[in-house]
Amino acid sequence: MLHISEESWGQAGGMAVTRTTLQNERLSVSVLDFGATVQKIVYEGKDLIFSLPDAALYERYHRACIGATVGRCAGRIANGRFRLNGCEVELSRNEDGHHLHGGFRGVHTRMWERTRAGVTDAGAGLCLRLISPDGDEGYPGDLTVTAEFIVTEDDRLAITYTARVSGKTTVVSMTNHCYFNLNGMEPQPDAPPLSDGDNRDIRLWLDADRVLELDGAIPTGRLLPVEGTPFDFREARPLVRRKPDAQEPDENGFDHTFVFRDPALSHPSVTAYSVRSGIRLECFTDQPGTQLFTMGNPGNAFALEPQHFPDSPHHPGFPSVELREGAPRAAHIV
Repeated sequence: MLHISEESWGQAGGMAVTRTTLQNERLSVSVLDFGATVQKIVYEGKDLIFSLPDAALYERYHRACIGATVGRCAGRIANGRFRLNGCEVELSRNEDGHHLHGGFRGVHTRMWERTRAGVTDAGAGLCLRLISPDGDEGYPGDLTVTAEFIVTEDDRLAITYTARVSGKTTVVSMTNHCYFNLNGMEPQPDAPPLSDGDNRDIRLWLDADRVLELDGAIPTGRLLPVEGTPFDFREARPLVRRKPDAQEPDENGFDHTFVFRDPALSHPSVTAYSVRSGIRLECFTDQPGTQLFTMGNPGNAFALEPQHFPDSPHHPGFPSVELREGAPRAAHIV
């Protein structure tokens, strides 16, 4: 049976935070209106994401985007500037001279308005809305974004981001930033949960035969084949980065964009499976790729961020992130 509940959950930014829980008999998902944040995912009694115990901590550690909605543009934009419709756009620069995840006060730091919550034929759902004014962190245009979260009877969490702009053309690419541990997390009173095992227990499959080449942390514009590299997950394998032709772990983990071969809501583009817990995660999306981020190597959690490619405004060959007035766009993650 589907159910929805809500509770007061402390304060962030001097404003009261509400936590809404959407659930069926096996799956429970809690969402905060601060940052449109997925605060907790519990499946058959196991906590599956890294979470914090109160709203004030989400505000304090906002740079980590824990469970949050990320935007206006997820990922990095080189040097915090680009040209759009013949004009130079200057964004805030919040990481090593670049723009990252929407800037100093991206949408993950804002209070979203609750517009709808309840149980329908689609599932137990919550819809949140945010208005980002022209010039917000340097972005042009008055942007209205909705984030809809639905838990279904068949154990799916569906997230849909819809963006509309008025006044000016802008750029938008939004995603969710949960850190998963499919082994399960052990709740701790007044502290972040402890992980039960790490990414070596995860078998990851990606329907991706190319990965973005990076110069430092910034895409060069080239798409490199994954074959024969540590980025080849076309057959499920442990989520540990190893040097080519060697067994020892690389000193780095993953923070890379994988290019999906055929993204669609009709079939999964990602599968992750824990050999420790037996829990399987599938991701269906219409976004062209996903950022894979591991907290170290192997690390004790991983983020999958289905999205458009980072630094897209600088690369005409990438799928466009431009959003024009009168042409709303939606992004789906299931």
